[in-house]
Amino acid sequence: MFALLEEMGGGGESASPPTTDKDSLIDNTIKNTFTMPRTLTQAFQLSPPSNPEVEIIRHRNHEKFKSDFYDLFRNCVPSSAVAAATLSKASATHQESPNAQRNQCIRSVLQPVWRQMPAHSIWERLQFSLKTLEAGCVRDNQKAMGQLPPWCCIESEEQLINHLLCPSVQQINAWILHGKQRGIVWEPLLPVPAISSQDINDQTNQGYRRNTFSLIEEEVKFQFIRSFKKCIGGGSREALPSVDKVYSTMKSLPEINTFSDMEDVKKDDVTGITNEKHVFILQNIFGSQPFKKIVQKLHKKMMYLAEDTYAHFLSDLKKTSDRKAAEEQQQLNKGRKRKGGKDKSGSMPKITFIDDDDDATTGRKKNDTDRQARVIFGGLSMKINIDHMQKLERLHKRTLSNILGADESSSFARLLFTLLLRYDALEGAGLQSAIPHSVFRFLHSKFGCKFESFASPFNCYEMKQGGDSEYGTAFGDTDAWFGSEGSFFGVDFLSKGGCFQANPPFASEFMECMYQRMHHFLSMTNGDNDTADEEVPPIQFAIFVPAWAESSGWQSLMSSPYLSKHCIIDQKKHYYAEGTQHRRIQRESNAKDDGKGSYRIASFDTSVFFLQNAAAKKKWPLDDEVQDGLEKAFALTEDEEEVKKSSVKSKKLSQKSAHRQAKKQTATQQKKVIKQQQPEKKKRKKKSSTAGKKKTLMSGGEDEMNIFNSLGLVDGDGNEGKQRKKSRSKKHR
Repeated sequence: MFALLEEMGGGGESASPPTTDKDSLIDNTIKNTFTMPRTLTQAFQLSPPSNPEVEIIRHRNHEKFKSDFYDLFRNCVPSSAVAAATLSKASATHQESPNAQRNQCIRSVLQPVWRQMPAHSIWERLQFSLKTLEAGCVRDNQKAMGQLPPWCCIESEEQLINHLLCPSVQQINAWILHGKQRGIVWEPLLPVPAISSQDINDQTNQGYRRNTFSLIEEEVKFQFIRSFKKCIGGGSREALPSVDKVYSTMKSLPEINTFSDMEDVKKDDVTGITNEKHVFILQNIFGSQPFKKIVQKLHKKMMYLAEDTYAHFLSDLKKTSDRKAAEEQQQLNKGRKRKGGKDKSGSMPKITFIDDDDDATTGRKKNDTDRQARVIFGGLSMKINIDHMQKLERLHKRTLSNILGADESSSFARLLFTLLLRYDALEGAGLQSAIPHSVFRFLHSKFGCKFESFASPFNCYEMKQGGDSEYGTAFGDTDAWFGSEGSFFGVDFLSKGGCFQANPPFASEFMECMYQRMHHFLSMTNGDNDTADEEVPPIQFAIFVPAWAESSGWQSLMSSPYLSKHCIIDQKKHYYAEGTQHRRIQRESNAKDDGKGSYRIASFDTSVFFLQNAAAKKKWPLDDEVQDGLEKAFALTEDEEEVKKSSVKSKKLSQKSAHRQAKKQTATQQKKVIKQQQPEKKKRKKKSSTAGKKKTLMSGGEDEMNIFNSLGLVDGDGNEGKQRKKSRSKKHR
């Protein structure tokens, strides 16, 4: 990419400018020499910058695609009832052939295992492999055409930075359409049906489709093996025929692949299963017609779905672009009528702060570590804890300071929302997890490691000495403004030299592509004599992947000629940083008793591979201390500043939490007591009021009796008087 920049900037032929109105936003001529940091230019090599409006459109289309893909995957295999009906209909017309018997036996295993395969895990892992394949094709097209991406072809450096930092929806729409026609633009999230929309790149498109089928097939096989292990191990609800019964049935059928050379199968460790019966069944399933048809069906329908989804994305993007253009024109007309009129068409995401009870506030409180921030835009709300937001603020200021020489914080809310929404689409916390910072500190102290090949702005290691964080990420268009150098596959490790840490997404094909690039640089710099070793820099890769022997990526690393050391870290003795820790409140993530709440215990054994060229072997000889140091760092047992701080913080937070909880409990108890006391008070009040009424009535009655007594109508005891008795007797007569 940089050679291309220098070649075109030094008088190379520039591409003819576009003639359409939309393409008028793009200028493919370069008049000034770029003085921007190479890392920033490298980060935007594949895809144009994004903004909140565009990212919302992309996110919604991606969510729709995932939902449809999950349904598509589940419906690829017919139910047992449908398969049985089809089989009975075929057998009624003619006698069942050996091939039909074999397929029936294979389906009896294929159907229940397929229904146990997690569709979301398949897509999450497949997405990384597909995007890597697409990026490789785009890089090849850029190199073959000698053409820069349109968003990098700006007249002046100031205009270029402004367009990359604050792009409009109209500019992004024009860049995507212009680049997609030539196959030099990469879509960071959505699956695409083709690399280029022009017929001149039809060969590239055909190769891309063939390779997508291979990626899907490999991923399905990998997940099928894992689900098969669960089914035979009793970890599944699906009814699976007895392995012995299936094996004997397959053996008895004619024209079936017997795989007699079982030693070669074990040696290559194709499936990661040592049981000969299991290997035999899996190999026959993968080579069967039913399995191939299902994978072909899945690939075909997924490509149709990708085509439909990407078309909807471009359509939604065009509608939004036209609407924004109309709004801007309307604001411009208003500004002309009214002097000094300001353009109010743009809207920015808002950052608010929420406390533990999820009550929105307008400012920060004292206990910021207990709270989260919320970034709101376009009807969506993204959460991030205060610690991670402050880290991103530091990275953002440092990056802009290196580029502009000044702090430009007005763009932070917009860039933060775009970043959060992009990573929210990935979902898989495991795929975003990272090695603990204690492991990276060990690599830094032991080998001077400063570069993380696969990180994110959320989990990258921040140098304590104030140095710039050096790391690569999946999305240069959103991550570049927080210090990312872009994709691992675009980094020039030869010019850097040194030790590089790699904790890639755990997708087999992705890991294999990663190894091929590492192998390329190691083979370029590996010398057989002392003179050659002095001329090339030492290059070492420390790679952390699950110890999955069935993974083709693991097998490639294990068989590398540059492998100097392989360490196994036991599953129960090490931790990984939570992939979604930036969305969790600190009290929730750090208040555990062991002080390791921001980490989770690994769910697998970890393989640590050290690949070295000859110069690295001389500079960093690997001994048993490396294994011990890694185990201690992974177990978080080192007495280091961050672990201490995390532990102290967790204790303070737990004390605060206990205090708040006690307050809540006290308040709740007081309410209960008040409720219980209320009926008693009412009864007392009622009794007192009744007694008062009786007393009043009695006192009133005594007054009346005194009057009657004075008139002689009653005596002192309340009996009738003589005059009253005489009057009553006269009346009676």
